[in-house]
Amino acid sequence: MDKLTPKDTSKGAEEIVLTQIKQDFITPANAIFDYVDIVEKFLNDAELVSDDEIAQIKSSCTHLIEQYEVAFVQNTGANAEDAKKSPEEYSELRHNLRTPLNAIIGYSEILMEDYEDDLDESAIKDFQQIINLARETEKAIEVFVDYIRGEAIDPNNNNASNQLESAESLFKSLGDIEYSISLDDDIKESDILIVDDNVTNCEVLQRRLSMQGLTCRTSYDGKTALEEVFKKTPDLILLDVILPDINGLELLKTFRKEHNAESLPVIMVSAFNDVDSISKCIQLGAQDYLPKPINGTILLAKVVAALERKFWREREKELVNELHIQATTDQLTGIFNRRVVFEALDEAMDKANESQERQFTTIMFDIDFFKQVNDNYGHAGGDAVLIEFAKLLQTEITSPNIVGRIGGEEFLAILYLNEDQAAEFCKKLIIKINNNTVHFDGIDIKITSSGGVAFSTETETSADLTNKADERLYEAKKSGRNRFKLIDTELVGD
Repeated sequence: MDKLTPKDTSKGAEEIVLTQIKQDFITPANAIFDYVDIVEKFLNDAELVSDDEIAQIKSSCTHLIEQYEVAFVQNTGANAEDAKKSPEEYSELRHNLRTPLNAIIGYSEILMEDYEDDLDESAIKDFQQIINLARETEKAIEVFVDYIRGEAIDPNNNNASNQLESAESLFKSLGDIEYSISLDDDIKESDILIVDDNVTNCEVLQRRLSMQGLTCRTSYDGKTALEEVFKKTPDLILLDVILPDINGLELLKTFRKEHNAESLPVIMVSAFNDVDSISKCIQLGAQDYLPKPINGTILLAKVVAALERKFWREREKELVNELHIQATTDQLTGIFNRRVVFEALDEAMDKANESQERQFTTIMFDIDFFKQVNDNYGHAGGDAVLIEFAKLLQTEITSPNIVGRIGGEEFLAILYLNEDQAAEFCKKLIIKINNNTVHFDGIDIKITSSGGVAFSTETETSADLTNKADERLYEAKKSGRNRFKLIDTELVGD
């Protein structure tokens, strides 16, 4: 038989094709019931509690068959022409038919995991058969939807089955594959928000992820999901495309207005397993995509990958920030270091040369008799004095002004003040320093400071400016310390 579509088959031929398509669905779907009865009897005989899971599998299988029967009647035969749908509607039909399979496969795998040590070889094979039948049913759904939407199918083409047999032979040749995913302590107890209007889907996902030590919240509609994210931003969102109130893609766009993909990864979950749907989700900012029915191994692998990626990006930002702090701050005092201050001085000088309105003052000062502090109280005492002195300067010298430690007990400040303002500032600073007390090891240490003040109006280079400030600092110390030396003024402390 050649490839067929509803358009190019006679009525009799179409009936034969549809009968075969329906048979290919009904046979594995009904067989699921038979195997569920078998495993239910085994679990009951072994006194293994499984009522909820078995009931969910049976209910999902019943729902699946009922949905298929309705869809088959509505989209074939005399009703076919009137039932023509848009591509989106066909995708939604496929989504709805495949959704119950997610519960059948999910709960079967959960029971296998829960009672792994209690199941005999026969029971394990029965569970695996349920899963295989669900996969077979899924393929039959694909064929059905493709046919009613007018895509060509070839019932007699054995190429696909030959390829499948070849793939199965390949994996069998590898022997039994043992695979497990372990969560690092860094991502254990991560907060995951599951957004799906199907309660069963939420329960299956929550059970699977909770078994791995992850914390899960659930939302059954878009509005609740937005409220949950506002309440507490999760580490990851599993977001279904089809929701009752807000389209999942629109919800993703809303999330991206407040959170980028790095801070809030989102994995889309849907039965729309076509390339265009996946591409659209990625373009809108999804981290990844999970097709339904969900495979437990793939689910966990993608969730762990997304969480680890988020953790390491955050850790990278922390390390970059730490490196920036180390590169720009004095390690002892925590204020800016020599490199930052002199770069700021060069920049300020360039701007001052361009505009008279950007003139500034620079002060170079150090702590008087600091060697005696070290001799009397040790280096720990000296460090305490440096730290306290730096705190005082940082309190008094605020942005856009800048202060930093340039070496030993020496500090340099850049102040956007004119000469009169700078003189007034120095008077107040001397008083602040003299009134300050450093508490160390039960001892009160009093200190004074000397400073040299230079102005950008005196020169055109930052090197010459610092030389002038350094010369005036030397003059201040030579004159008796505890004083600040300006161009022709000396401000002395009490």
